[in-house]
Amino acid sequence: MTGHASVKKYLITEQLMKTTLKSFSLIILLTCFSASELFAGGYQLNLFGQRQIGMAHTGTGLALDYATISMNPGGMSFVDGNGLLFGTSATFLNTTFRTGPDLLPVLPGEIEEKTIRNVRTPFSVYAGFDTGLNGLKAGLGVYTPYGNSIEWDDNWLYRGLLTNISLSAIYIQPTVSYQLSERLSVGAGLIYAIGSVNLQRNPDIDLSQLGIPNPVPLEIELDGTTTAFGYNVGVYYQHNSAFSVGVSYRSRINMDLDGGDAIFTLPETVPEAAAQQLFPEGNTFDASLPLPAVLSIGTGIRASDVMRLAIDFNLTFWSAYESLAFDFETNTPALQDSDEPRNFRDSFSLRVGAEYDATSRLQLRLGTYIDQSPVSRGFITPETPDVHRYGITAGLGFELIENLDLNASLLFITSFEREQNIQNASAEGTPSVVPIGKFQTNAFIPGVSVGYRF
Repeated sequence: MTGHASVKKYLITEQLMKTTLKSFSLIILLTCFSASELFAGGYQLNLFGQRQIGMAHTGTGLALDYATISMNPGGMSFVDGNGLLFGTSATFLNTTFRTGPDLLPVLPGEIEEKTIRNVRTPFSVYAGFDTGLNGLKAGLGVYTPYGNSIEWDDNWLYRGLLTNISLSAIYIQPTVSYQLSERLSVGAGLIYAIGSVNLQRNPDIDLSQLGIPNPVPLEIELDGTTTAFGYNVGVYYQHNSAFSVGVSYRSRINMDLDGGDAIFTLPETVPEAAAQQLFPEGNTFDASLPLPAVLSIGTGIRASDVMRLAIDFNLTFWSAYESLAFDFETNTPALQDSDEPRNFRDSFSLRVGAEYDATSRLQLRLGTYIDQSPVSRGFITPETPDVHRYGITAGLGFELIENLDLNASLLFITSFEREQNIQNASAEGTPSVVPIGKFQTNAFIPGVSVGYRF
């Protein structure tokens, strides 16, 4: 790209060579289970149920269907009958990065980079049924609260930080809900989380100490899987036919990745002995990332026989993510362990949605929300170019035949451009491991589900 050659000296320094693998530790687990950098603050992904998405992903205080297993286990007792629910979404996202001489004086002109569009399909499966015991319901939720795919061009300006990330996290949550009284119920679910990641970057490294005069490209690929446990609890109160309220708490889960594969590839022009000395074959890594706790409070208002409103407030305890420690099994002068600060801050989202019965078989939905970013300037990275997001949602539901429902949703997410300058990065001690420039992200996410009641 124009201007790349003239800034190579700036981007590829001895300091960058020393921090190449150190900074990679900041990337691998930051993204390892991230849902994405755009669907919710930090690395959350809020696509739990199509009916809920159509109403701005509300549902903590309005039990609509068995997707409430993930949103508020206490509300499951107020879902009528038994049921199965299958859903998926398709994520179309675009992130744009811009920089120029006003932010990096060494640049000769403006540079614009865009992510390569990849489509991901997070899914959900829910089942709920009466146990036959008075007031007790049981259910199972399998859903993907974290997952993402981002690909930058192999030659983009900050290819040394990231070129490609493919990741997923699946939650399997058996759940029970007990109705304490006509109006009040509680619920709890045990979460078994399965996570996987494949991440790639292409830094240019200085090997002048080996007699190689020019920087050479290093291809890095980290690949690993891990599992962990957590819980999801909730309380649901149906005051009367017109008003309900709910509170849920999904626990923090520490995802400890042990023995992941660390693969390093140097050009054939680098002597094999030197390559093995710097980046030994068969190396592995250990790291850990907290998936923070989330507190949700919601209310449901039945404004009329055909109109329902919902309001949700979500508080995510991102301050749990203070630093990231990263440990390679084998260290070399070019490959050192690290313990880097992240200093995320707690953040909130506010959501408002509505559902209208157009006919006895057709429902229409609308919603909107704001979602605060937990990432401070100085920590914005290519895989989490985190910005404050604004979402607009729409949806519909249609009864195909008796007890068989089709639901569809459409989510559009936009953001204002967010700038990270050299002063921000220098203040946080991260000028060599974050891009200097402006990020903007937009997304378009359709989804569909089929539900069967029996």
